[in-house]
Amino acid sequence: MSEPLSRYPKKILGEFSVRPMKAEDETALVEFFRRVPAEERHLFKDDVRKRETIRAWIQNLDYGNILPLLAFEGKRVVADATLHRDKHGWSRHVGKIRVTIDQEYRGRGLARVLVQEFQDLAKPLGLGILLAEILDLQKRAQGIFDSLGFTRVATLPQQAIDLTGRLHDVLIYSCVVVPPAEIAAKLCLTEGEADIGGGG
Repeated sequence: MSEPLSRYPKKILGEFSVRPMKAEDETALVEFFRRVPAEERHLFKDDVRKRETIRAWIQNLDYGNILPLLAFEGKRVVADATLHRDKHGWSRHVGKIRVTIDQEYRGRGLARVLVQEFQDLAKPLGLGILLAEILDLQKRAQGIFDSLGFTRVATLPQQAIDLTGRLHDVLIYSCVVVPPAEIAAKLCLTEGEADIGGGG
């Protein structure tokens, strides 16, 4: 993992610095998520209003499982983008993307560039497919992923209940960065290693 991340920190859009999250970013992250409008925080999977939530992320940093990239203006966190993966399961060639942008910095291309960072990192990290789960009312996000070569591959009706109890459809967007068949061909399983079948 260290070699693909050797490109960081780096400048993007001429004014922001991007690098992976570090332990010392706790306070800046807490402040970042407190600036997110309440109606948007309700859509998150975790309660980011709580410092304990952010601290748990910090204390469990493992770039191999979750790679969080932060964008800074000076010392201020202005964007948080994460790449989630399962290194040992049958979807180990798949990464899931989440992106949050400070409302004062939207419309500057940050979300687009951060998604492109993950597209660039996918192959060096051994990933073939990038996924994004977007709620039905997140129209801006849908437009960004559409424009970056992602395809909506599924709609899961009423699969999300936000923190206020409202129901939402979940839209699944997918982008093939490396054909999965190429990745599968490189996996040298010896006879007897593959567990065929279901299993309880």
